[in-house]
Amino acid sequence: MKTKTLFQATFLTSAAVIGVFLLLAFFDIQVSHADDPVFNEDDIVYMVMTDRFYDGDPTNNDQGNNEYDPGDWHYYQGGDWQGIISKTDYITNLGVTAIWISPVSDDQDLSKDGGEAGYHGYFTYDFYAANPHFGTTNTLVSLVNIAHNAGLDIILDVVPNHTGDYLDPYATVYSPTTYHPAAPFDDPDWYHHNGSVTDWNDQWQVEYCDIGGLDDLAQEQVTVANEITSVYKYWFDLTGADAARVDAARSITKTFLATFEDAIGVPTFGEIFHGNVDYVSDYQDYEWGVLDFPLFFEAREVFAYDQSFSKIANIFDQDYKYNNVNRLLTFVDNHDRDRFIALADDNYRRLRLAMSFLFTARGIPVVYYGTEQAMYGDGKAHEWQGISNYYNRMPMDSWDQNNIIYKHIQRLAEIRKDYIALRRGTQREMWEEDSVYAYSRRYDSTGQEVIIVMTNGWDPVTRTIPLRAESTISVSTVLTNLLDTRETVTVVSGGPTGKQITVTLDGKEAMILAPNVTETYIPMTPTLTTVRVHYNAGQDNSIWIRGSQYPFWWDEGRAMRWTTDDIWEWETERIGQGITVEVKLLINDYTWSVGSNFIITGGETVDIYPSFHDSSANTTRIRVHYDAGYGNSIYVRGSVSPLSWDSGQQATWTEGNVWTWETTSIAAGTAFEFKPLINDSTWSQGTNYKAVGGSTIDVFPKFYDSDSDRTTETIRVVYDVGYGNSIYIRGSTSPLSWSSGQQATWTEGNVWVWETTSIGESTQFEFKPLINDTTWSQGNNYWSRGGTTVEIYPSFP
Repeated sequence: MKTKTLFQATFLTSAAVIGVFLLLAFFDIQVSHADDPVFNEDDIVYMVMTDRFYDGDPTNNDQGNNEYDPGDWHYYQGGDWQGIISKTDYITNLGVTAIWISPVSDDQDLSKDGGEAGYHGYFTYDFYAANPHFGTTNTLVSLVNIAHNAGLDIILDVVPNHTGDYLDPYATVYSPTTYHPAAPFDDPDWYHHNGSVTDWNDQWQVEYCDIGGLDDLAQEQVTVANEITSVYKYWFDLTGADAARVDAARSITKTFLATFEDAIGVPTFGEIFHGNVDYVSDYQDYEWGVLDFPLFFEAREVFAYDQSFSKIANIFDQDYKYNNVNRLLTFVDNHDRDRFIALADDNYRRLRLAMSFLFTARGIPVVYYGTEQAMYGDGKAHEWQGISNYYNRMPMDSWDQNNIIYKHIQRLAEIRKDYIALRRGTQREMWEEDSVYAYSRRYDSTGQEVIIVMTNGWDPVTRTIPLRAESTISVSTVLTNLLDTRETVTVVSGGPTGKQITVTLDGKEAMILAPNVTETYIPMTPTLTTVRVHYNAGQDNSIWIRGSQYPFWWDEGRAMRWTTDDIWEWETERIGQGITVEVKLLINDYTWSVGSNFIITGGETVDIYPSFHDSSANTTRIRVHYDAGYGNSIYVRGSVSPLSWDSGQQATWTEGNVWTWETTSIAAGTAFEFKPLINDSTWSQGTNYKAVGGSTIDVFPKFYDSDSDRTTETIRVVYDVGYGNSIYIRGSTSPLSWSSGQQATWTEGNVWVWETTSIGESTQFEFKPLINDTTWSQGNNYWSRGGTTVEIYPSFP
């Protein structure tokens, strides 16, 4: 049996709450509220995953059940309530007013399959006991008290929908009988037994089936509903916390949500994971607020991917469907979604613009921990795998209060606190087009008004925008940009309402305009590194960039932005002033520029004039895909100089465990054989690989019997055959033949691709491309082997 933190028990019913308070008296725990904090529309929320924030007490990290594994983010990493206490000043200085922490109850140490720990708080084992990895109940109460004294509310994440996964699908008994949650939630009759949700459009399944196997509580049973309510009333009475975020609220009946909020006595806001306003808005009839997923999905498209502002305008057009839009909690990323900046190509301008929108649009902004430090996970998108729950939950590793994003959010928080119009005012649209959007926030009872204008385009824009008819801002009023008080605009006569302003915005800029501003604020100057590539890539082609350190990778490129005169641009603020990084350019993220890597320096603009492969260069490139292990290298030996069978040529490692060796010394069309080795001593298994000069071949060798085979053979023919023509492949091994060709598929960059899984990994074969299956390429046949990728640059008559 697991040891519980404060009460050394596995079981506390609602009847035990009185005894708990007697214990609290013994421990002399006091609940204090500075200025009587109450969570409301004036708040700014900072969402913390407790385990991923800061390790304030290393003694509670490892509970001895293989649940603590630093570096593997499926398991506990050490963050705790003492860590949040230790960083209270950091959170307070950011300007937020409420901390949303992870569920506090004790979780399953490990999921049923052992592949994940309950570090997040959603695998409840004992509702009445504190999670020992986070600290004792005393520490939790201290956290709330310290937060209140600092003027911060505490929001508890509550999980009334389910426990961890103990029951097998459809099962009505535990198997084994000892594997179950703590009493009183160990009664299998308290659960639904309908298996997991398979159709999220079926509301009955959503409410009465399991979410991913997590045992679904039957709140329609009076006993179950009373116990769930009692346990969370206990936590709020005990700690004095200020609000509840309700996990999986759409999976709980609305009637229970309403009675639950009344019973625990604090505002609640639900996770209604759905993009439809009609669906989500109905839940605000039963809870104080809801998380604004409809706006989230569209705002992320607008700000991360430069989509049209019509997407968010369409959401705002439906605001009348909510009881109170200022009680919607708005966000651009969270613990279940990819980090915004990972989707936004690591562009800080995009992130600052998204934050400016979040803090000025109706609703309560929620900042996900680490956003203020521009945390990026691994910088790649993962939601296509389902929810994102790994790289977006990496441990916090910086608390730099001079970070440019921290400073920007800090300023936005100051502005929001200074203007009740931004917290409780009515939002009214002033201007909408694809790349420019403007709206007013006006507190109608006093007339206070703030005007927000923004562009998500890359280039400067100037627009003349009418003020709303409701506005009482007069002609000749000077409006100051609160994000940079050096910038002002003056209200002039004209336009459909008789008053208008003309604003000029830089690319990806927002202005927050207010009258009667006397303060001075000048934003930090970013350390901007800009790469400008001068190259005509041809119609439908694009330039990509790879590099030696983040925000670049060697195994995957970032698309550059075409500007004018065949100049491709990519910018970053990630690279520190004076730091040098190696980069290389590619066409369509496949064809590398020739020659040495280019060097860029943080804080500078560099212009690059690359050259790319042409048939006269005769570049032969071998790329070996293999994880050789730390400290080991891949070498290549072969039959033609500069390769030899006596000693190897060392390949160069790039990210993704791709080892590249290339030469211009093998004449185009020259057939040769080669083989890779580990440390120039351990040969790959199977027959030699065959290739021809002037081609690029990707091989996926096996060195040990435990290595996996690659089954897909890919032939890439790079050639512009002209409109209406096609490339075919003939060859020596089925499904190829020498009598008739297999048609390849055209892709961007005039790359024709043919693939098969029917050629065995060790089978050598010859092939040749043809135009329209009639005109043969010149020179010798090409060679390949099953399970490889070969790219050729043929010549035709």
